[in-house]
Parts: sequence; C-alpha cells; structure tokens
Amino acid sequence: MRRSSRLLLLLLVVVIAGCQQAKTSSSNFKGAEKDVANTVEQLQEDAQKRKPEQICSDVLSRGLADRLKSGKSDCVDEMDKLIGDADDYELEVTDVAITGTTATARVKARRGKRKNALTTLSLSREDGKWRLTSLGAEPAR
Repeated sequence: MRRSSRLLLLLLVVVIAGCQQAKTSSSNFKGAEKDVANTVEQLQEDAQKRKPEQICSDVLSRGLADRLKSGKSDCVDEMDKLIGDADDYELEVTDVAITGTTATARVKARRGKRKNALTTLSLSREDGKWRLTSLGAEPAR
C-alpha cells in the first residue's frame, strides 16, 4: 500500500475509532442515501467496539480489504492496529452522492476543539449492500 494511502487510512480510522456515542447523522437522509450513511455509521460503531473482523467482513469492499494486506498481515490485523487507540472524536455524514452503483459520502470530523475536518469516503454496491472502497480523501481546495 502506498504511504500516502496508508496515512489517509490511518487518519480516518483514528477519527472513527474514537467516536463516543456520536449522534446519528443517517437520520438526515432517506432511501439509498440513508443506506450509504448507515455504512459509515457501521464503520464507526465497529471501530468503537474494537471489532476489526466485522469491519473487514461487513463494511469494507473485498477490494479494499485485499489492499489492506501487508506482508503477513491481513485486513483484520491492519484494522486492529488502526483502531487501537483514539478518543474524543465525532463524525457526521454531511452529504451523499450516488451514481449508479457507486457513491461518495462527505464526512465532517471533530476532535476535541478541532472542528470541521472534511474527508470523502467512496463506496460501491457489493453483495446487495453499500461497502467502502476507500477510507477517505481530502477534498480539493
């Protein structure tokens, strides 16, 4: 995995891992957009509960799970490392865009006094549900 991709992944997962009972933002959406927001919330919940197996099997696309493999580590090992220690974070899905079987979710992250860090998650339909194909990209400035 490229170093920049790994750093973006680490940034997003650390933000997600430390969320403490953040209010749900999926209630702001309906239909397929709500399903996309629910996938982001599922990532957050599984990270909070330290369930890397659930993340790899139920939230990430097979392609992303494969890309997380590193040497002798698999997706579960890598996710376990990434969600290990973080606190005082909150995520909010602010926008969802769907085009056919792909989607993006804009996410606002807050950590302590730092507010409004934005990232964009990519998703696709796989096995009848939305799954993450990337764990974040900084928006263009």
